Amino acid sequence: MRILFVSAVAAAVLASAGHAASPREIIATDIIEIRTGQARTFMFDEAVTKFSVSAEGIAQITPETDRTFTVQGLSPGQVLMTAYAQDGKVVHRSNILVDQAQGLVRIYGTSDSKDFIGYLCTDEGCGRADPDRVPLPDSTSTGESRQKGNAESITTPR
Repeated sequence: MRILFVSAVAAAVLASAGHAASPREIIATDIIEIRTGQARTFMFDEAVTKFSVSAEGIAQITPETDRTFTVQGLSPGQVLMTAYAQDGKVVHRSNILVDQAQGLVRIYGTSDSKDFIGYLCTDEGCGRADPDRVPLPDSTSTGESRQKGNAESITTPR
């Protein structure tokens, strides 16, 4: 009888553990888009006492007053920012998208599968924006012809 009782309790515990709710995704209400080094200032309708971001090093949040804050882009990436009121209530959530748009040079018309190849340029030179991608050989260096447009239009390298 005791074994039957222990088995019933164990089965009830396992059954209740199997019905645990799965986590719900936290979704932001908007997106703030900035470039690295850029700062933008925003205002809330109610007082905010605390900010949190989902990852460090991408964006910095600086409160100016209890209703005004400045977002500065530190490095390319995306984070979730949450603003809290004094009582801990969530006032607002935003995704902050920091882009490395300044100094980006795009070269279009390559045989790469992308629309363009990107290079980040500074006063000291340019480097591939996506160095992990291996560049494809250019057909102009092999002396091959490339066909563009209709079948009657052929471009031949010189």
